[in-house]
Amino acid sequence: MKRSWPLIALMAYAGVSTVAVAQTATLVGSTVTTTLYNPNLNTVLGGPTTATVGASSPTYPVGTIEGNTSFQINITSHQILYSPLANVTYGNGTFNGFVFIFSNAPTIVGVTLDAASTFTPAAISYTANSISLNLSGNTVNTNSAAILDVQLQASSGGQPSSYYFSDLAFAGGFQTTLTYINYSPATVTCVTNFYSDAGAPLAIPFSQGTITTRTDVLPPGGSIHDPTIASLTAAVTEGWAQASCTSPVEAGLLYRLYNSSGTPVGEASVNAETAPTTEFATFAEATAASSTGIAYANPSTTQSASITITAYNESGTSLGSKIVTLGPLQHGSANVGAAPLGFPGFTGFVKITSTIPIISLSLNAEAFPVFSSLPPGDLANGTVLVTP
Repeated sequence: MKRSWPLIALMAYAGVSTVAVAQTATLVGSTVTTTLYNPNLNTVLGGPTTATVGASSPTYPVGTIEGNTSFQINITSHQILYSPLANVTYGNGTFNGFVFIFSNAPTIVGVTLDAASTFTPAAISYTANSISLNLSGNTVNTNSAAILDVQLQASSGGQPSSYYFSDLAFAGGFQTTLTYINYSPATVTCVTNFYSDAGAPLAIPFSQGTITTRTDVLPPGGSIHDPTIASLTAAVTEGWAQASCTSPVEAGLLYRLYNSSGTPVGEASVNAETAPTTEFATFAEATAASSTGIAYANPSTTQSASITITAYNESGTSLGSKIVTLGPLQHGSANVGAAPLGFPGFTGFVKITSTIPIISLSLNAEAFPVFSSLPPGDLANGTVLVTP
């Protein structure tokens, strides 16, 4: 009988004002404590409220910090985006606004108002670890936005890095172990967000609790190797994860299968990927006993990906193509011999192309339950591929 099993898909995430390139410094992973003052800096109206930058979007949803009117605030790698959710003129006073105090963050060396802002705050100021946004007397509406561009001093610890992980299958006989290794002489903070196949936050059972986001602070030479602790007899759950680290680390997953007695019978180690692409080529086969597993994921938060998967046998003959459409932040997986792919019995390879950059990885299961990850099939955008 052919065994069907969860697949590992390395998934990219892209948010507003976020690109898949390293910057010299980032606020992601830092801790921010935000206080709302009115009518002066001696009078607290809301907060202080603490959050981890990059752990959620927006950083401060409506109601997180209580005030006289509704608003939300999102903090990204190098911006603070203030969005009023009411039509209002803020009261006059020496200070009516927010003070953001950052810890475990690069030194702030400048703050300017982004050209995309729709109104000009009464005042903006900063120190090495704080930013003040004074809205005294400003008239705003639900379409208004104040966007602060934050300039940061380059960190001597290294460049910030993003990592994209597999579907973190747990339960149904599977557990997944997350690994970070900080080989540098500086402390590194990694914020990891977990998502379901549909792109929604996914609660993952770790020893510290069932969480949708985790923050790991790695001292120089520090590491984590943390497995999920799901019930092996519960229904299998799949998802994917994205991490932002303040400096490069070694990042990977260990994907392990257990039998009904709780004994490990197979595992595959998968390295994280750092960039999506539009073309892949990887070994594949579909036989009566086994079938290569393919996973694919759409990194965009706004665009759907049309993914074409074409199978070729060993003589180079095309066996046909299948098209899979993934919405923003979605991911899927399938055995090449099963729906939705359903290629007939063959040994050869599959070519994967996408209309927008994605991440994809394949697992080999020629002797299941022994299985392994196949070499990365990522190709540079624009690589000339066999046709059809």
